Amino acid sequence: MINRRNAFIILPVLLLGVTGISRADSVLGVASAYNLLALGYGTTPGTISVSSDVGGRIAASGRVLNAPVVGQSLINDPYAALADGYLMVAGSGVSSGEHTNVQASGSIYALGADSSQFNFNDSGSLVSSGASPIDFSSLSTSLDAESLYLGSLLTTGQVLTAGQSGFPSGANPSWLVLDGTSAAVDIFDITAAQLANVNDPLDIVVPNGATVIINVSGTADSLGGGIYINGIQPSQTGDAGANVLFNFDDATSVSLGGQFTASMLAPFAVVVGNSSIDGTIIAAQIADSGEVHNAEFTGSLPSPPTAATPEPGSLVLLGTGMMGIAGLKLCKRTMDRGSPRPV
Repeated sequence: MINRRNAFIILPVLLLGVTGISRADSVLGVASAYNLLALGYGTTPGTISVSSDVGGRIAASGRVLNAPVVGQSLINDPYAALADGYLMVAGSGVSSGEHTNVQASGSIYALGADSSQFNFNDSGSLVSSGASPIDFSSLSTSLDAESLYLGSLLTTGQVLTAGQSGFPSGANPSWLVLDGTSAAVDIFDITAAQLANVNDPLDIVVPNGATVIINVSGTADSLGGGIYINGIQPSQTGDAGANVLFNFDDATSVSLGGQFTASMLAPFAVVVGNSSIDGTIIAAQIADSGEVHNAEFTGSLPSPPTAATPEPGSLVLLGTGMMGIAGLKLCKRTMDRGSPRPV
């Protein structure tokens, strides 16, 4: 099997140039409709294990090991049509001892599962045979490409500490301020150490409604402090966190030691959490012991460049855009991360 990440380097491509900005569902596809999505990567199976309620939908390329409640709070659900009526998709079935309460109408796809493993509190049915409603292979390819492409983009904002020029007046001096001015998309680079610092919470200062992309370096990342938007915790600002995406294109592991109120794209990483999550989580594997609240990512995203002249053959199609993305990543890594925005 070709390693998904290596495919970005070994396959040639001709690039069109500058990408466009599109709604999240146009770029992330069916992933936009799922609260938790586990893709698998290499020898890491795409499993999901959660020990508390999940407000939205879940999808795993492998097995769902534990999910006591799904679909508890499908209120803000702009991408429902993409899910084609499914609340859970378990590509390799569910664990033998698993029992799930299904709190909203919808079907469950779980190979080999028994109806006794599910309690449908509304209309819905179990599909335990046939092809998966999600093509995880194709979805993995597109999401891998998106993560690596986002990681290649240059920062448009500033990452500031107290005392630096531009640090917002009145901001808490212990905060690490991500200061952006674009009303459309603001892009930041932060290090693994900055994310992990328990003493310096992140404060994202951007115009209301702006999409925020935060690229995090490092192969083993962890969230240490809190997340604020314009000085206020997202849980107190309605849907403000729905426009924030953390991109972990380098990571093989991400640990959430505190409440995570944002969305995450980490297609090569095992994500582990011990507190509540408010957002869309896309990873190789997911395990969380806190509640998972349905807050779908509704921002806009730049999508990878496409081939100038489409070539026949599945191998070439698989590699569309990948060589160029890998080159962009390599070029960016030679630059100073977190440099001031261009004048």
